[in-house]
Amino acid sequence: MTKIAKQYIAPFGGIFHHLVWTVTPRPVWIVGTCNDDGTSNLSTITCVSNTPGPPEHLILSMAAKRTIANIERTGRFSVALAHGVLAGLADYVGSVSGEDGAKDALAYGVDISEGLGVPVLDAAWFVLECKLAHTLVFGDFHTFFGEVAGLHIADSLVPPTDSREAMVQWFQALDIPGIDPLVYHSVRKYFRVGEKR
Repeated sequence: MTKIAKQYIAPFGGIFHHLVWTVTPRPVWIVGTCNDDGTSNLSTITCVSNTPGPPEHLILSMAAKRTIANIERTGRFSVALAHGVLAGLADYVGSVSGEDGAKDALAYGVDISEGLGVPVLDAAWFVLECKLAHTLVFGDFHTFFGEVAGLHIADSLVPPTDSREAMVQWFQALDIPGIDPLVYHSVRKYFRVGEKR
């Protein structure tokens, strides 16, 4: 391999955001919470990670004010993976603030779950229900650790559970481009997952 010449820069300031937020793949997620009046609030989040557990946790970092307030008030939220069909909705609910009123300019279907009482987006392949376990605050960003308490998953994505081997084989053969998850770029918006290399 050819050695790449590099520069050391400190402090790196805004360069961090340009490099990490631009180059690091960031799947697009739609977070669902309930407002004071029981209506649903959706917000697009791309800073999401997880812990392997058990129990499994999702880690979300965000600055979305209405979503933050709803999570702090209720202690629960849902997280849905956005895919190609949901690109318009993800862009809309990520661009409009819930502080300005209901995000209802686009039509979408949502049910309130029987489990934690959180929004479950109809058109999502799967939706995770989470209970708030821990919060960290860094400047304007809140980082929430949510214990995964339930899963709503499309019938076509339910793996076999009769043996670990069968489950592993199923996951190895899973058609990721067919699921069509969106990946976010901070300037150029959304990309689709391509072929396996």
